[in-house]
Amino acid sequence: MGRVVVNQKPKRMPTSVRIDEITSGMKKPFFVAGCRGDNTQKNGAPNSEIHGNYTFASGDGSNLAGKHLIIFVHGYNVTADESLKSAQGFFSFLDASLSKTLSKKGTDTANYEYLLFTWPGDTGVIYFNEAQEFAQYSGAALYKLLDMLYSNPSPPLSVAIVSHSLGAHVLLRSLAILGERLYRGKAKNAVNCALLLGAAVEDDVFERADDENEYHFPEAAFGVEKIHFGVSRSDDVLNGAFAINENDSALGYRGPESMDALQSLTRRVEAVLHRAFSFEIHDFTPSSPTVMNPDLYVRHHGDYWVNQSQTDYYANLLLKEQLI
Repeated sequence: MGRVVVNQKPKRMPTSVRIDEITSGMKKPFFVAGCRGDNTQKNGAPNSEIHGNYTFASGDGSNLAGKHLIIFVHGYNVTADESLKSAQGFFSFLDASLSKTLSKKGTDTANYEYLLFTWPGDTGVIYFNEAQEFAQYSGAALYKLLDMLYSNPSPPLSVAIVSHSLGAHVLLRSLAILGERLYRGKAKNAVNCALLLGAAVEDDVFERADDENEYHFPEAAFGVEKIHFGVSRSDDVLNGAFAINENDSALGYRGPESMDALQSLTRRVEAVLHRAFSFEIHDFTPSSPTVMNPDLYVRHHGDYWVNQSQTDYYANLLLKEQLI
């Protein structure tokens, strides 16, 4: 008899004890916030009251005030515990990369803080559509976190957000809400930089949706100064399961379907907000004509931070956007 695939209830927020266990050996531990709620039994379906609001599982807003903040948003079907392990791997590499680069400038990462934003995407294998619904609410929760940080008397010096896979949905949704508020003059600060690694969203996500059931976020361009797309045409998940489920190509597979929408958005942001919005594509396919370092190649969906050279590359991008 074959294995039964279960539509599972996403796990609750990780405990402070478990966070301490995961981060205790790190040179620079990370903080944890998210929107999983405190009771797994309430995670049966997306709920705006639970999944549209954030809580801190470790630290609080005061820990992030006046710092350069880097937020990591994990992808689909990642449990709370797995999200801690992913963040441990990513931030351990990234901290070493930043430390190496900053030391050349005569400084260190003392003015940096790292934050995992964990969300209820662990709905079970093949239940991707349900995870997208959770991601939609989770993006609102991430926006509320950003709004709190920017409203502090001592806001972050800069904010960079890195997403993997379906975490791009959470990230873009938060930027779209922030962008709409900036457009209406109800917010003042845009996110400095977003880095989308293997984004599991449709490749026309920056265009207006033809179907009300599609998740598109053209307003996200108004909420961020620069977006970097990390893509790979060797990504087995995006070229397989995602393409079949969505009947469309993924943004993280080869980049945007067309540059026209993003180029139009660069002009609109300049005209409306009087500041620049820009984007850049980084092709990590093994046959890439632009990125030729084999250490940077991404052959599988989970290969975006398996060695130091990769996070060295990301660190240089993030530091450039912070103008340090």
